[in-house]
Amino acid sequence: MMKFTTKFLVAGAIAAVAIAMSMAPSEAAKRKHAAAKTCGGAGLCSTNCSGGFCSVYLCGADGAWYPAVLTPICPQGNCVNVRKKC
Repeated sequence: MMKFTTKFLVAGAIAAVAIAMSMAPSEAAKRKHAAAKTCGGAGLCSTNCSGGFCSVYLCGADGAWYPAVLTPICPQGNCVNVRKKC
């Protein structure tokens, strides 16, 4: 009876580990999710459009959006890459 119980517990532990590993995100999925959070290279983004003007953001070296220093706003018709959120 003890051998049967041991085999049953080992099989259950192996099944639990297999299920846990299949539920965890893969390394590729983690990288893809992290890349989606970044701005993805050099570029401009315009957002917060109101009153005919939009705020301009610049992609930083660390992949985050920062307010543009030289041109912090632009006329809404001339803005590039207008989004709801940068």
